[in-house]
Amino acid sequence: MRFLSQFLLLLFILISKDINGQNNEIGIFFGGTNYIGDVGPTTYINPLPKVNSLTKKSELNNVIGFFYKKNVSKRIALRGGFNIAEISSNDLWSGTSNYRKSRQKFFKNSIEEINLSVEFNFKDYDTSSDEFQHTFYIRSGISYFRFDDLFYPEGINKAQSFAKHNTFSIPISVGYKIKPLKSFALGFEITANHSFTENLDGSFPKRFKDYELYSQKSFGGNLSQDWYVFTGINLTYIFGNYECYCP
Repeated sequence: MRFLSQFLLLLFILISKDINGQNNEIGIFFGGTNYIGDVGPTTYINPLPKVNSLTKKSELNNVIGFFYKKNVSKRIALRGGFNIAEISSNDLWSGTSNYRKSRQKFFKNSIEEINLSVEFNFKDYDTSSDEFQHTFYIRSGISYFRFDDLFYPEGINKAQSFAKHNTFSIPISVGYKIKPLKSFALGFEITANHSFTENLDGSFPKRFKDYELYSQKSFGGNLSQDWYVFTGINLTYIFGNYECYCP
C-alpha cells in the first residue's frame, strides 16, 4: 500500500540519520475505535463493544498501528506513525437518541493513515536511564488518511461505498507511559482525530450529484466535521548505543 511504503521510507530516513543515541523508539499500538458524527450514539470515548438494541448482538472495531519516535530531549519527542482502523456506527446502538433510532441507519468504514506529530512530556522522561521512568504526555500534529466515500441508496439504510477518498485530520492525544525496563516502555493513549470531512458515515456524499437518481439526500448537521477516536495501549522498544563521554 502506498501509505505503508511512504511511512517505511520515512522510518528508514529517521533511523539511519541518528542510530547511535539511546533516544530512538519503535513501537506498536493496538486498541478500540469509535466515531462521532451523524449516525448512532455521540459518546466521545467508547472503545468497548456496542450492543445493537434490536438484534442484541455486540460489535467491536479495532485499530492497529506502528510508529517510530525520536526523543530530542527529556520532554519532547518527534513521532511518525501508520495506522489501520475500522470504524462503524449504528442508529440502533444503545445510547443513541430516539430520533436517530427511528432512522435505523448504519455504516462501516476503513481508515488507513500516516501521521507526523510532536509529543510533550509533563515531566522529564529519560530513555537512557536504567531507573524506572513515567510521565503523562500530550501529542498533536497532522495525519493524512484514506477512507471509503459512502452513500445510502434510496430506500436502503446501510451505507455503501462508491469511491476512495483522501483527506487530512488533526490528532489530539493524551497518554501515560512507563519505562519499567531498560529497553522497553508501555503506554496508554487516547487520540481524538478531527477529520476534514463530513462523510465518514455517508451523511454528506462528496459526489452526491452523480448519484442523485438513486441516493438518499444528505442528512444530519453540517456545523461540525466527523471525528474518529483511537483508545488503546502501545509497547515500544528503545534502541541505539549509549553515547560515551569518557575522556
